[in-house]
Amino acid sequence: MSKIRFTLSLAALALAGITQAHADSMSFSGFAHGSESVNFSLTAPNSVLSGGGSAGGLLGSLNGGPSFETYCVDLYQHIGFGETYTDYTAPNTTHTFANSHAYTDLGRLYATAGAITDSVHEAAFQIAVWEIAYETTGTYGLGSGSATFSGGTAFTSGALTLASGWLSGLTDGAHPNISVLESREHQDMIFAPVPEPETYSLLLAGIAVVGYVARRRKA
Repeated sequence: MSKIRFTLSLAALALAGITQAHADSMSFSGFAHGSESVNFSLTAPNSVLSGGGSAGGLLGSLNGGPSFETYCVDLYQHIGFGETYTDYTAPNTTHTFANSHAYTDLGRLYATAGAITDSVHEAAFQIAVWEIAYETTGTYGLGSGSATFSGGTAFTSGALTLASGWLSGLTDGAHPNISVLESREHQDMIFAPVPEPETYSLLLAGIAVVGYVARRRKA
């Protein structure tokens, strides 16, 4: 029996090693451009939860890579700035949303909102993300349904109004595919391959240089 237990222990350790080897790390340095406060309430079929929180775009780093802006899709857990968490999955589409249209509508939200570069727009985007993630009635409305948002500086700054406008006018055109970085103990985060405005500028500059070199070679 002891030999069997020893063999099982080795198998368990090996499995743990494989799991850790495939785990990804995430760290968060802070809000990209600040945040706005907002009150929220989730009701059935969500797990009932209400309170207040900070809405804004977060600067995250995956496996020590370059910083990128991300948004939370999880109101039930928390993350801290300056911490590194090693229990995240790689970006995937296995996250289960309360709203069955969430993946598509989150992509549409990116296309509708466009470039986001200040705290009010980032707060509005985060609130819209939460609404899409948790609203189950089939209609997005920040003041009604199974997910509601109100008050705080998001009200006085206009972030709530901006989020409502985006949600009521989601475009049907091309949009990015959305993935989620999941954690069992910390907030799940959006991963969307959307270049920042600075990245677009560098890309255009690179294309111009390539074109110039090609013309010189042809000449």
